[in-house]
Amino acid sequence: MGVAAAQVVDNPCYPTSFKVHHVMCTELSKLVDRIIKIFPKIEAARPRCSSGIKALCSLNSAIDKAKLLLRYCSESSKLYLAITTDAILSRCHKSKNLLEQGLCQIQSMVPVMLAFEITQIVDDFQAAKFIPDEFEKEAGKVARELLQRGATESDSMGYAEIRALKTVASRLHLTSLIAILIEKRSIKKLLEKVGDSDQQKKKILRYLLYLLRKYANQIIEEQTDNTNDLNEGAFASNGPSTDSMQAHSFNVESCMERKRYDAHADKLSIATLPEEFKCPISSRLMYDPVIIASGQTFAVVGGIIRDGRRLSDSLR
Repeated sequence: MGVAAAQVVDNPCYPTSFKVHHVMCTELSKLVDRIIKIFPKIEAARPRCSSGIKALCSLNSAIDKAKLLLRYCSESSKLYLAITTDAILSRCHKSKNLLEQGLCQIQSMVPVMLAFEITQIVDDFQAAKFIPDEFEKEAGKVARELLQRGATESDSMGYAEIRALKTVASRLHLTSLIAILIEKRSIKKLLEKVGDSDQQKKKILRYLLYLLRKYANQIIEEQTDNTNDLNEGAFASNGPSTDSMQAHSFNVESCMERKRYDAHADKLSIATLPEEFKCPISSRLMYDPVIIASGQTFAVVGGIIRDGRRLSDSLR
């Protein structure tokens, strides 16, 4: 058990950035932190008996399961996480109960001062609450309704359904080409892990992938249109004498935004994005990429590649 304890202490790291259910995951991560900090004392003070070793193994296993749940919420599909909000909530409660149960089993087997410290942690566990984000919960509800309709109307979505999909995408921050590509990649990874026995989950993931492939452009265009409306409103509110100044300011801000995007994109292309997202010429993350007639994809820099089409068009 000394090796197991050392692994808990030496590798306490788990994701602190969560795609969905940030509040619930942060609450669970705080509980895990409390136990990780006290775990070396518990391991060192445990009685040399089979029941003590078993209790410590149970606590260690509960910590590992909690870490897996936190990692799942940092790597999984946003859409699927939103759809399964109730299941994630249940898993958070179950994880908390396992951790609390492990602490209570250990509590009677350690010295008095350590037992008192464990009591304080157990009290914090009992006060912990897991509350889903209302926007994410609503997004999951709307997405589930789309899935139910899609079972019979997958070939033709009505205007109301498309608007609902855009609302879901907006609340889950799936409003850019990169965000949608990353989401599609996450869904594909989930599909690879699903066994043949879970056909229902496969069906759900495949339909989510279908929606993103077919309506990605409309989701992105919706976001672009909203941004343009805000910019037009801002220009309209100024007098004629300030139009040129505002236009100059807008151009400067656009250039600065493009530079910030390029810097951030370079980090993303190295850290998280696959090779196919990089320009074969510059090796940088492609900004507004196009596909030429030969099928190769390049980034547009200072002009337009003729006989090509934008990568976003290929999502249709």
